[in-house]
Amino acid sequence: MQAVDYLQELIPFSTVSSESNGLISERIADWLVRLGFETERIDYQDGNGVQKTCVQCRKGPVSGDGLAYFCHTDVVPVTSWSFPESGPWTPYITNGRIYGRGSCDMKGSLCCMLAAIAALKSTPLKAPLYFVATADEEVGMAGARKVVARSAIYREIVAAQTRSIIGEPTCLQVVHAHKGGRTLRVTSIGRAAHSSTGLGLNANIALIPFLNEVGNVYREMESSVAWRDERFSPPTPTLNILIADSNTGVNITSAKSQCT
Repeated sequence: MQAVDYLQELIPFSTVSSESNGLISERIADWLVRLGFETERIDYQDGNGVQKTCVQCRKGPVSGDGLAYFCHTDVVPVTSWSFPESGPWTPYITNGRIYGRGSCDMKGSLCCMLAAIAALKSTPLKAPLYFVATADEEVGMAGARKVVARSAIYREIVAAQTRSIIGEPTCLQVVHAHKGGRTLRVTSIGRAAHSSTGLGLNANIALIPFLNEVGNVYREMESSVAWRDERFSPPTPTLNILIADSNTGVNITSAKSQCT
């Protein structure tokens, strides 16, 4: 099978992160078993009690300078789907492109990996070939965390420092690193009162010294060479600040304010 053949079979699986990915995982595992892989399956329930599955597979010897493919089976929601020719779960090919939810991120890459594996000669491998497909990549990496904690095959990959390919869409450019992320929430507590009485404590005002310091950090990151890494665009960390005080009245002091 070619990559497009695999993809036309996988797009119809509705694998939005809020739904189970069990059926698509079974299909992938079945293909890989037929291709001579040993399979390992991790089942778990997400925070909403939905059954999820991660599949880890190996072909060839346990040791050696091998290769690992990493991918995920879940996709983003389809509420914003706007392609007029077909629905999100119906593969549609036109002008050399295939449309359907996940055709790019990342069932497309997953199917390219499957096609590459299927194209290998049937002679015994001299080094291991791995395939790892996780759940819940789009919503917090829960599946990847389960694999790290529970997968014997993943521990083999780590122990051997196996070269790995992650098929996230990068416009066909090789990307060997990306920026990490960190979320910090600071909450200020005040006291609600009518603003004319002077009896309130405005939680927003209490945040001002903190925001001033955040501004200093931002300016330092923009100007200091120590924060620059020219491998990325932009080469500096990107800082985003959100403030919410849930206040609906312009004449009421904010009792609580949160900066994210």
